[in-house]
This record gives sequence, C-alpha cells and structure tokens, in this order.
Amino acid sequence: MRSLLILTFILKLELVLGQPVNLFAFPEVIKEGKTMSSFVPDGWIIVDSATGDLNGDNIIDIALIIKSKDSLITFTHIEQQGEQLVEVNRSDKYPRRILLVAFKDSKKDNFNLIEQSNSIIFGPNTNIEIDNTLLKIEYNYYDERQVLRGNTKYYFSYTNKQLLLTSVDGFRTDGLWTNHYFFDFVRQKWGLAEGKMDIEKLPVTEWKTLDNIQLKTMAEFRPLSWYLKGFYL
Repeated sequence: MRSLLILTFILKLELVLGQPVNLFAFPEVIKEGKTMSSFVPDGWIIVDSATGDLNGDNIIDIALIIKSKDSLITFTHIEQQGEQLVEVNRSDKYPRRILLVAFKDSKKDNFNLIEQSNSIIFGPNTNIEIDNTLLKIEYNYYDERQVLRGNTKYYFSYTNKQLLLTSVDGFRTDGLWTNHYFFDFVRQKWGLAEGKMDIEKLPVTEWKTLDNIQLKTMAEFRPLSWYLKGFYL
C-alpha cells in the first residue's frame, strides 16, 4: 500500500511536468562569456550556481540554474459545455528553468558554454554542486501534507565531450516505510534498502547487477521519466 501511494504521487507529478506548452520558447544562450552573468538572457535571473573542475584540467568551471522572471504556460484540456466537449485553453504564470554548464578557457580568459538543458531542472526545490569532477543535481519533493517525501541526486560526469548520467541516489518515505535506492551505471550495479524507519536498525542494502545499461547523456535524460527496476528515476 505504501509503495502504491508513493507511485501514485510520482505519477501525479509526472502529469504536472508533462503539461503541453504552446506559448513559450526557450532562449538560445550565448556560447561564450567572461562571467556567469554573461550567460543570463534578458528576463532571466540566476537562482543557483556552482563552481569546480568538471573536465579534469585543474581549472574552475561553472554551472548555473537560471529562471525566467515571468513566463506563460498554456494548458489545453477538454471541458463539457452543455452536450458538447470543447477544447479550452488556460494560461498561467509559470517560471521556467534552464541549466547551463560552461568550461573555463584559460587562453582566452573566458567561459565556453558546453551544455544548455531546458528540461533537467524541473522544480524550485532543485540545487546543483560540482564535486570531484562530478555535477550533482539534487531534487527534494513532498506532497501537500508532507507525508510523502523524497530526495533524488543525479550525478553527471563529463566524458567524451558529453555530460553522462553515471549514478542516481534516491530516497522516498511516507513517514514510516522508506525506500533508499542506488543506481551505479559505471559499475553496472544497483542497490535497494527498504523497510520501516528505525534509527537503531537501518535496512540492509541488497546489491544486484544491472543488465549492461548504456549511459544516458544529459540531453537524452529527463527526470522521473525513466522507469527502471520499479522506480521512476
């Protein structure tokens, strides 16, 4: 029953994230700039940022999340008006978010944009960090009653001139029952610890082998849309 509640919550979240957008076009960000603010288009602001060495050249790189100040999203749905079903459009203000990653070019003393993702940042409770050549994107979520809570961390590594999803670390609880899962796509292993929340006796993680899962690029991956081993990653 607890697993069903958690799954229902995730599916509802998917429906919200998957609403069709008819009146919004993401900007094309400039390819190089001197500072973080150089990459911010008019009408957008920086809401989170991180610095660190992502490509292993011992030079500080940057990542930032930018948010639109005022954007419109249009919902198209079917309403019954009398005896007829009619398509109705409804527009709401809905800020959009973009993840930008840029590498420092020491010769030119500027940053070169290597990634613009318009879909990887999917909510206000998302933050980023660069640690040990890995880009971590962390997302926290909960329902209105704060009974169902979760935390997911996505780790990307810059390999072969691409940001690749190397691992996922997720945690979900309904207050008593907890699922803590790990996916390591480099070692092709995944682990799950589940059970009642008990500080004195934590659930034991059971590790299993993955079936030669190919690493996904950031451009290919969309959070909570990949169903693997019973979880929406």
